[in-house]
Amino acid sequence: MTHTEVLVIGGGVIGSSIAYHLARRGHQVLVVERAQIAVEPAASWASAGGVRRQGRHPAEAALAIEAVTHWPYLEAELDADVHYRQGGNLLVAESADEAAQLAAFAAQQREMGFADVRWLDQAEVRELVPGIGEQVVAASTSPADGQADPALTTRAFAAAAQHLGATYWTETPCHALVVSGSRGAIRISGALTSRGDVAAEAVVLAAGAWSDELAAGIGLRLPMQMHALQMVRSTPAPTGVLRPVISPMGRALSLKQLNNGSFLLGGGWPGDIAADRHGYTLRPASIAGNWAAACAILPAVGRQLVERAWCGLEAISADEIPLIGPVAGFEGLTVAVGFSGHGFAIAPAVGRAVADQLAGQPVPELDGLSPARIVEPADAQPAPR
Repeated sequence: MTHTEVLVIGGGVIGSSIAYHLARRGHQVLVVERAQIAVEPAASWASAGGVRRQGRHPAEAALAIEAVTHWPYLEAELDADVHYRQGGNLLVAESADEAAQLAAFAAQQREMGFADVRWLDQAEVRELVPGIGEQVVAASTSPADGQADPALTTRAFAAAAQHLGATYWTETPCHALVVSGSRGAIRISGALTSRGDVAAEAVVLAAGAWSDELAAGIGLRLPMQMHALQMVRSTPAPTGVLRPVISPMGRALSLKQLNNGSFLLGGGWPGDIAADRHGYTLRPASIAGNWAAACAILPAVGRQLVERAWCGLEAISADEIPLIGPVAGFEGLTVAVGFSGHGFAIAPAVGRAVADQLAGQPVPELDGLSPARIVEPADAQPAPR
């Protein structure tokens, strides 16, 4: 039996940010990760890497503001290059109706505390992105937003956590959570792993799209589903063609240019999940649709070829915002799951907030993300030994 103060299940960007912030406060932390850090098909490997506030649910606003403020200093803090670039974010309109909606949207974003968000007319959009499609008539811009490399960022958090004393068990599947007590007085006291049993004072479940399997083993139904979400990367174009991240109002697309010149396309186009829930199959129609949308918004994309396409296995919650915090009826358990394809940007703030919450500090910025809003605990049974 291995004993630890805090057991974090999942070494993705969320789990590793939590581990880093806990270790920074001097807590004894063990992270159990089923694979290596940030490898296919985990969301922390496959993420689009956008660092944005625009379009956030109000319940995420405080975390988004904190995180975007933190990102410019993250590389120095973690002593790692994560390819962070603060190029802004553009949400673009392709019709007069969309432009009117966008003006109202920009005002609403400012009301949420995103003070630098503003509406741009067609000339201003073209000044920011000279090659943008001629049909684009307006945009909402968030200059403080940007992008980073998700795999590099995840590994940087993990390395920094270990430097501060956290222990990582990689290639170590977690088989079950260990519970004691009975209905109404259940406590999560550790986990059974392929490397042995672990006893912990607190357990953080941050296993991404596979969290529901472990939760189900203790009778807890997490209201989320696994989705295979596609990314497409082009052959390298000349650098400097596109600085901000672009998302059109009427198309399923997020578009950015990487440091090597390649365009990276996302937007939630689906693939198919393998029967064992550990792999995926790409859909040719999704690749074609994603590529066509990008070419329409930025014709320069069409001068390149598809270099690679892949999917990440993401957990989409029932209301498409995360579940973060303790779960009623399961003492000792904190969840940080269901980030619904947009958890990467807020990871630095999530790690800090969960660490504070575990230390017993008030964290009002997590109130709207509490699992209590949609989680209904069921009967729990002790994990088999």
